[in-house]
Amino acid sequence: MSQQNRTHRTLLERERELRAVDGALTELCGTEPADRDEIRGGGVIAFEGPGGVGKTALLGEARRRAVARGCTVLRARGGEHEQGAAFHVVRQLFQPVLAATGEDEHRRILGGWYDIVAPAVGLVVSGSGGAPDPQGVRDGLDWLVTRFTVEHAPVVMILDDVHWADPESLDWLTRFASRTADLPLLLAVGSAPRT
Repeated sequence: MSQQNRTHRTLLERERELRAVDGALTELCGTEPADRDEIRGGGVIAFEGPGGVGKTALLGEARRRAVARGCTVLRARGGEHEQGAAFHVVRQLFQPVLAATGEDEHRRILGGWYDIVAPAVGLVVSGSGGAPDPQGVRDGLDWLVTRFTVEHAPVVMILDDVHWADPESLDWLTRFASRTADLPLLLAVGSAPRT
């Protein structure tokens, strides 16, 4: 059986959720290729439910549809065993795109935030050996995501298993989520209810 058939079967009876994904992507991208030149706002779409109900499959389909519309897609997944690693989820989001460039580009993108954000996203080892200032890292991540989004719009950020995200990434994410309305950025999240 092909991967496409498995994905389709997994998404049976998810028409309402897929319509929500399509609606969010239309808000982000418009309906015509010419709409990409227009500054558009994003938002947040979240899927919550117990394990095994298909949140990962929905996020996978959201990714496929975002790529088909020409979006830049960043992905990360919380992990039960990685919760103690500060900014683990943030590193998953940005290391793949930053790995394709060198230090000069990292410094250009991060600007004055380089010294505090580069260690948090795993670009360099912290020179101080101590824990970075959490507020400074959050502010720097806000800058990184804002600048990246403006330069690579529209952007879809997919975060699966957010209930297992490390506290530092989750704290940044919850504070940043409200800013997606003012950026060409869709944040798509899958989470299990906290017990």
